[in-house]
Amino acid sequence: MGDIPPELGNLASLNWLGLPNNNLTGDIPPELGNLAGLEKLDLHGNGLTGEIPPELGQLANLEWLVLSSNGLTGEIPSELGNLSSLELLGLGNNDLVGRIPSELGNLTNLTSLFLLSNGLTGEIPMELSSSLA
Repeated sequence: MGDIPPELGNLASLNWLGLPNNNLTGDIPPELGNLAGLEKLDLHGNGLTGEIPPELGQLANLEWLVLSSNGLTGEIPSELGNLSSLELLGLGNNDLVGRIPSELGNLTNLTSLFLLSNGLTGEIPMELSSSLA
């Protein structure tokens, strides 16, 4: 058990951060949004809580964002729609609420989207049909 140290956000050359299926707890540090070269971020299967930091929307090179099977709460940040390189977005099996942001329709490289087992409401935005077509 332990938190993800915010100092990981100082690893400027990091391109893959994979810490799945551990006993990590606490919030996802917003400092991870500083990892400009990051291509893959996989934190699934932990005990992470709190909201998804909107700062993750700054990761322009990110191809995979997998945060499923944690205890994340709040809404999906619309800033994730800025991840123009994103191919896989996994947010299933959390406690996320609210609507699916229409900004996710900006993810033209998205091929896999997993939002199962949350408390999301409303309709699936039409904008997603163009990114997943």
